[in-house]
Amino acid sequence: MLWIHALNSILAFTAVALFTRAAYSTIRQADSLRNERYLSAQKDSLTGLYNYEESHRRLEQYIQQKQSLVLILIDCTDLKAMNTTRGFQAGNFILKQMADLLQILFKDSLFIARYGGDEFAVVMPLNPDHDSTTSFKLKLDSELPKLTGIQITYGIANYPLEGLTKDDLILLAEHNLFMKKRESWLKREEHMLRSEKLRVVGELASGMAHEIRNPLTTVKGFLQISKANGYNIENWYTMIMDEIDRMSDLTAEFLQFSKPHRIDFQVDSLHECVLKVIALMESEATRFGHEIHYQEWMDPILVWMDQDKMIQLLLNIIKNACEAMEENGIIHMQLSRDPKNATLIIADNGPGIPSEQLEKIFHPFFTTKAAGTGLGLSICYKIVQDHQGTLEVESELGKGTRFIITFPIVDENSQNEKTAFL
Repeated sequence: MLWIHALNSILAFTAVALFTRAAYSTIRQADSLRNERYLSAQKDSLTGLYNYEESHRRLEQYIQQKQSLVLILIDCTDLKAMNTTRGFQAGNFILKQMADLLQILFKDSLFIARYGGDEFAVVMPLNPDHDSTTSFKLKLDSELPKLTGIQITYGIANYPLEGLTKDDLILLAEHNLFMKKRESWLKREEHMLRSEKLRVVGELASGMAHEIRNPLTTVKGFLQISKANGYNIENWYTMIMDEIDRMSDLTAEFLQFSKPHRIDFQVDSLHECVLKVIALMESEATRFGHEIHYQEWMDPILVWMDQDKMIQLLLNIIKNACEAMEENGIIHMQLSRDPKNATLIIADNGPGIPSEQLEKIFHPFFTTKAAGTGLGLSICYKIVQDHQGTLEVESELGKGTRFIITFPIVDENSQNEKTAFL
């Protein structure tokens, strides 16, 4: 019986040991799970860095400990465009790569966090006796963009030199980040503007060379033929002079289009200006067999204008309408106003402009006329811009074309003159 009692005691002890071990294992697993949950609450799931909330908590902790530090906020500028063009997987890969590189380049950091969608926060210890921000900027301006292949912007703030609280420090870093973004955006805009100017200059130079080469080729051809055959060029004299005149007109219009020039503004009646243009064009319209009908606004409409430029603008549009219409055409002119703008509509009942040409009529050197320079409407557009107005065109095949011109009006009591250089 003694051995049975001993066996029961051993079994009972073993059961207790197994239970205790199982319980201890369960407790360890629960502690591990709690620890994992705590860590996962601190970490960003994609990069493994601290998340936004934890970065704020740790930054507050260091500031309470009076730890001198540098807060760096980094924004991956090109990431949104990359997500659009190459998909989110490519963007996620860059974020992971950025996290790994930050841990290598800033290995002495107090902590690194994924601060937002495409933003990171790096907190570095600050040595008051050493300007370490210079080395930080070198890494951010040069090394990091080269390694990642994307453009970044950043903002830096020092504690306690530039802020005494966590919120002050973050606010300053975010402000500096915004200013860096603005500076980068302005540089891109300036580059795009410079590129656009070069493109326009290239188009103008190409068009100018093409337009001048045509009459030069004609003149050169006649002179070569006359020299080779001993011809008298008198028979071609008129044609040669016409081609030379066309080159002269082209260069004059091109200079007028491209060269900055003085414009003298004064308060003038738009109605009186229209009447002058009608008086100048009436005989020309009659010669083509056309009529000009004008519907005026009864109240005075005063605008700041250079009257010579305004007359040039209206003459050009009306002349184009006369040339576009067949016999017995009618040009309707209507002047009206609202509280802010004067509107002048010039409409003809000509053949209209095809839609594929309508988009190009204000482009320099675009013309459908055999002897046209293609600069007339471009100059018109520039004159309207110089007067802070708008110029729109509507056309329907078989029914005609409407030019809608608007100018800002001035108070009729304003009689002061001003001069502007545009």
